[in-house]
Amino acid sequence: MLVLSIISCRDPFEPEIIRQDLAILVVEGYVEVDGESFISLSRTSPVRDTASVVFESGARVFLIPESGTSFWDFEESEDQAGFYTLEGSFDPNQKYFLNVWLSNGEMYQSELLTPIITPDIEELGWLRDEVGVEIFVSTNGNEDARYFLWTYNEDWIFNAGISSFLIFENGGVRERREEERVDRCWSSTFMPRIVLQNSARFDGNRILERELVRIPNLSEKLQRRYSIEVVQRAIDQDAFDFWEILRKNSDDIGGIFSPLPSLISGNINNVDEKKDENVIGFISMGRSSRKRIYIDQADVAPWRVEIPEYEFCNLSMDTIPPELASSRFRTGVEIPARILFDGPFFLGYRGASRECVDCTLRGSNVKPEFWED
Repeated sequence: MLVLSIISCRDPFEPEIIRQDLAILVVEGYVEVDGESFISLSRTSPVRDTASVVFESGARVFLIPESGTSFWDFEESEDQAGFYTLEGSFDPNQKYFLNVWLSNGEMYQSELLTPIITPDIEELGWLRDEVGVEIFVSTNGNEDARYFLWTYNEDWIFNAGISSFLIFENGGVRERREEERVDRCWSSTFMPRIVLQNSARFDGNRILERELVRIPNLSEKLQRRYSIEVVQRAIDQDAFDFWEILRKNSDDIGGIFSPLPSLISGNINNVDEKKDENVIGFISMGRSSRKRIYIDQADVAPWRVEIPEYEFCNLSMDTIPPELASSRFRTGVEIPARILFDGPFFLGYRGASRECVDCTLRGSNVKPEFWED
């Protein structure tokens, strides 16, 4: 009775949150000594703000060596505002500054960047267990590369709830061409999860089977074929500490015994020292290591899949004669899915909702350039 009375007295707690929009500058990216470098500029948003991210466009971003004898300009992407790239090769034995000049006249500069050469990924593998599939990475650190940060991109094929190779066009129904297929699509995600490790904690600086991703049972990611590309970067201790604070703030906050949120600073500062302005972001420089693997459904079979969006997908029960096809399919809400015959006689069609037939509502039917069948 006492336990029940205590439980019944619980009330939800909604803390008062300051809704002030501070719009703090966020600088993200990595400078490659040999390859394509990227820098992203954006602004923070108020808590619970569901609006899209505000990117900082029209800035000048450039890299200069410590000697200051030359510079290299980043170019803003035409497809993504606030995303700046630079292709080139730089001396890994020199040190560099990253400069950011905003369109409003504000100027920022990173602390001195020391390039770190990342060891190769020794192994990128996976293990199947009773709860799903674990993707892991193994590598060897050294005296110059002890702190590691991993990022990754996942891509996979999935099928629509109901397969259809028919399309309504110009008042009639025809078969879809290969490039028009909507029964099979690719989906992808860039996971924001932060994965770190200090190799100095292990014998011989060897990091063995560090978990990156956990694919749970019933996930659509392994319905047909799955791919993951992992980028491994060696960073210095200051960068490691920055990302560890960010990880704790995003992963470990939520329970009554969780640590309190920590302040996030970084290695980017306003050039005008008189301005007490907070800037979020830590820029590192060096050479990354990459590796990609594929996992087929046959490799983990049996693998059941449940996709909530397709749980109640069914063909319509009524037959749609050819003369009514236009009235049923012209809006695109319903799509022809099957052709019905009675022996040699053509009867009509059966349809299904676009949500169940058209996989492009959840992905893309264009094969990624890197994809291997």
